[in-house]
Formats: sequence, structure tokens, C-alpha cells
Amino acid sequence: MAIAVSRIKEGVELPAVVYRCIEYLDAQNASNEEGIYRLSGSSATIRALKDRFNNDGDYDLIHSGEYIDVHAVAGLLKLFFRELPGSILTEQYHPYFMALQEVTNVDKRISELRLLVNMLPLANYTVLRALIAHLVSVVSNADRNKMTVRNIGIVFAPTLGIPAGVFSLMLLEFGAVFD
Repeated sequence: MAIAVSRIKEGVELPAVVYRCIEYLDAQNASNEEGIYRLSGSSATIRALKDRFNNDGDYDLIHSGEYIDVHAVAGLLKLFFRELPGSILTEQYHPYFMALQEVTNVDKRISELRLLVNMLPLANYTVLRALIAHLVSVVSNADRNKMTVRNIGIVFAPTLGIPAGVFSLMLLEFGAVFD
């Protein structure tokens, strides 16, 4: 997976694959697709897309001229995070994110989570924020896509190495945690 940061749009510092997958899923209204991120896309399509990003560095999914199944694109995005060599939370801060599970006061937990998130390296923060913002839009359509906070957490919390309760808090309190 191409993990080099690509400047695709002025001011956007995301790996090309993350930016293009989220851009495509948003353009295709994938947040309305039942089971998005839960149902598997074609492994051959995911592999071909991964190879395209690895070989070319960037691949504009929207203007590719071909239909690409949203489940395959969602699968590629999950694969990117699964194949990261380390935690998006970093080795340095990961134990502190784990310790947040012990904080019982919700307001204190939110403020500590905000502090920790803001301590992440800019690249990690930017990628995490973009992903969580995207997943907030998915969860906001849970009545159509059946992907509740819990269901998205089942898919992404282990992949990202984030405790389920902390991951849920990121989704439910996005504005307080990231802004």
C-alpha cells in the first residue's frame, strides 16, 4: 500500500489511497449502502486497486471511467489501515488511549481524548480525523445502512487498535474531540 503522503488537493495531507477512497465513497453516497464496511467487496478488485495505488501512487477513482463497487473501495480503505506497520495512535501514545477506558467521568474522558488526539503527529491526526469524519457520516445513516456506532466499531476498532469505547467516543463526540 502506498503510504507516502500525497498532496492531492491544496491543504490536504492524506495518503492518496485514503483521500481517494473517502472521496469516491462520498461521491457514490456509499453511506446509504446497506452493510457498507461490513459486507466484503471482491478480493480481486481490492487487490487490483491496491496494486494500482502502489504502482501509480495515486489513482482517481471518480474519474477512472469505470464502475467500482463501493464495497471493494470500502474494503481497500479497511485494508490500508489493517496493513499499517504501526498503530495510528503511535506506540508512544497508545497506552494512554488504552487507559482512557478507566476514566468513568464522560466529560473528563472527552477532554483527555481531545488532548491525546491533538498530541498525535500531524500525519496521524489528519488521517484519523478524516476517517472518523467519514465514519460519522456513515453512522448518521444507520437507519438505511444498518451501520450503527457499535457495528462500525466492530469493524474498525480492532483494525485501528483503538479500544471500542474510545472509538465510539470519537464518533459520538467528533466535534468535541477533533475541533
